Amino acid sequence: MTSRILNQQKIIQTAINLIETQKPLTFSNISRKLGTHSQALYNYFPDVTALKASIDEAYNAGLMTELQQQLLGLSGEKAVLKFANVCRQYALTRFKLTQFVLAIPRELLNDDPAQTPHTQALKKILYQLLLTMDMDDHVRLNATRMIRNLIIGEVVNVGRGWFKTETVKETDSFNQMLLIALHHLNEL
Repeated sequence: MTSRILNQQKIIQTAINLIETQKPLTFSNISRKLGTHSQALYNYFPDVTALKASIDEAYNAGLMTELQQQLLGLSGEKAVLKFANVCRQYALTRFKLTQFVLAIPRELLNDDPAQTPHTQALKKILYQLLLTMDMDDHVRLNATRMIRNLIIGEVVNVGRGWFKTETVKETDSFNQMLLIALHHLNEL
């Protein structure tokens, strides 16, 4: 494969495919899939850690695109519920990749806003949605943490098959928990 054909996006997508098929994420495995030598990947990523950070940003870019489409015109409680449900569905649809992204140690990720615009935007969006609701900054910060915890807990539990029951749908109980949380924000 020539350097004109190889690019960061192809490398990232190939890495994501490996993750989704539960194959080890190595430059050797990626280069084999791309039909090149592993040394060629070093022109695009200095190491696997940098590639992981780029996978995280690509994941967040996809989630941001989905959120922008789904949240258009919404505000307040309705927007927060939609945010949580879109995040939940996005994560569950690509559960193996979600597990991978959640397992990347924070210190290995790039926090440079210029290089991670989608990650930076994702950090702010829930906080901004909560600005449309009547609460002070302290409550708003705690609310963002609580809602993120509910989303991640839901994704991990549903993704691992813990919430399988006929009596209550997973989405119904998730929405009930979110509503209870939102209606008791003044207790934070």
